[in-house]
Amino acid sequence: MQRHSYRLQRACLRTALVTSRFLSVCGRGAIAVVALVALAIPLPPQAQDGQPPADAQAAADDTRELAERVNGHRPLRSNPVDDEAPQQPPPAFEGYADVPEFGVVSRSEHLNFYPCEDCHAAMPVNATRRQLYSPHPGTLDHGAGRIWCLDCHAGENRNALKTLAGEEVGFDEAYQVCGQCHYQPQKDWFFGAHGKRVDNWQGERELYNCTHCHNPHDPAVRPRAPEPPPPVRRGLTRPELHTEHAGDAGEEQK
Repeated sequence: MQRHSYRLQRACLRTALVTSRFLSVCGRGAIAVVALVALAIPLPPQAQDGQPPADAQAAADDTRELAERVNGHRPLRSNPVDDEAPQQPPPAFEGYADVPEFGVVSRSEHLNFYPCEDCHAAMPVNATRRQLYSPHPGTLDHGAGRIWCLDCHAGENRNALKTLAGEEVGFDEAYQVCGQCHYQPQKDWFFGAHGKRVDNWQGERELYNCTHCHNPHDPAVRPRAPEPPPPVRRGLTRPELHTEHAGDAGEEQK
């Protein structure tokens, strides 16, 4: 808008000057009228110290920005950085207010290599992303290669996990770590639509943790063959489709 206003002012000024020259043969009165019209048009701001006017500079910046865009979009890294943004980690998620009370089935005592400090107590923390060896999995099929061990495991306290806010949580509270990315399944898990519940539906709720069903290093549920049907009690036989009934049904359809 500023660029178009600047060009319009220059065009009006040129028109007034040309008209004044043409009307010079018509008398001083006509020249005076043209001069008043030219003076009524606001002139563009003059350059200072060799710098272009502010509106011309703004138009040049807009043109440069359009030239730098890719497929009509401004590159992500050219977005302005807010220096006043808070540098503190985000607050820890404390759950939903209307979730019924529940408990989580403990899993830490069933882990084969827990506590982790049995081995890691004498090892310095190595944050370098690298291939690991037994007893750890060699690869992590989780997050398309964007997740590594210390993104979920606490570096200083190896017997704990950690959230993105830096808060340490136990292995039995792994759902707090999983829900940072998988927030919709976590919400369903809180309210009972996802996961598995222990015992009855009445009374206190006790839930299986995320890592009871999902391998945290390879959490995707792979296709698998269905389980066989349950056995038939002794003295009973599994009902079979009688051929004579099937024949009668076929005749009726004809």
